Amino acid sequence: MKDIAVKMHVDNIHSIIKRYQRFLITTHVRADGDGIGSEIALYYALMGMGKNVCIANDSPTPQVYKFIIPPEGIYVYPQSPKDCTEVVFALDSPNLERLGKVREIIPEDAKIINIDHHVSNEYFGMVNWVVEDMCATGEVILTLLKSMDVAITPDIATALYVAIVTDTGRFTHSNTTSEALRAAAFLIEHGARHEEISKNVYNTNPYNLIQLNAQALSTVTLHAGKKIATIWLTKAMLEKANVNPIDTQEFADIPVSIEGVTVGVLLREMTKPDWVKVSLRSRNGFNVNDVAKKFGGGGHKYAAGCEIQGSIDEVQQCIVGELEKALS
Repeated sequence: MKDIAVKMHVDNIHSIIKRYQRFLITTHVRADGDGIGSEIALYYALMGMGKNVCIANDSPTPQVYKFIIPPEGIYVYPQSPKDCTEVVFALDSPNLERLGKVREIIPEDAKIINIDHHVSNEYFGMVNWVVEDMCATGEVILTLLKSMDVAITPDIATALYVAIVTDTGRFTHSNTTSEALRAAAFLIEHGARHEEISKNVYNTNPYNLIQLNAQALSTVTLHAGKKIATIWLTKAMLEKANVNPIDTQEFADIPVSIEGVTVGVLLREMTKPDWVKVSLRSRNGFNVNDVAKKFGGGGHKYAAGCEIQGSIDEVQQCIVGELEKALS
């Protein structure tokens, strides 16, 4: 049954690719390694088919992923491609709203292909290929390209390896399946530049980011009998360290790494006043997606997020209170 579903989606998407010429690829706001790696791999594949392709995102690319950006670059809103888009690939995004302002440059008659692995996906496309048991959207893209007999070049392999290695937390998260490890091995066999990825993504931290890390660690607080840990990033801290918020995604993994903690919470003040971005990470079977959904957010069972209005202290009280109820 699974093979039949894969063939159906691949045939449908392949038919659309053959039928149209102008493609836009995008992903969710504050794009991560999975979103960006998936975009870039698909970009190279479509370019290899002679298509007119561009990538446009709501947010700038985090510094650690800039080494895989193609020479043509990535549009960042309000920049937009001049050619009218016929088909939009929306990758790793649970709904249209998460695409951010890029929605404003999508023509009303564009065909939207939604490829994702979030359990919270709202099936918003003309085509919806959502595979919740795959470790990353990059694994879905790899399945698509292999099924279409696309040659996996070193550039494609490197981009997809970034997608998989980051979304599995360097193969430490619960989504590290045997299929994920086989996919990683396949990508290395096809030229994924593993050492370059390790250097850029994990071992080239700017000094000011280390300084911000030190500031953030001083805010760590334990709650609910040490089952919940929170960490803060205020606008003042970001400004003092001169760090772009887009480069703080890994901070969400700090509180849940504490021994005995079930749920880790990163609270980051947003640029719009009195709004806080909440990133949730969990273990021991606790589903943070259910909590994030109560505040209009979502994601995965063990990694989800939402945005809540209020001061950072008020939002901490609110989210901790909700987590305590769910844990009791």
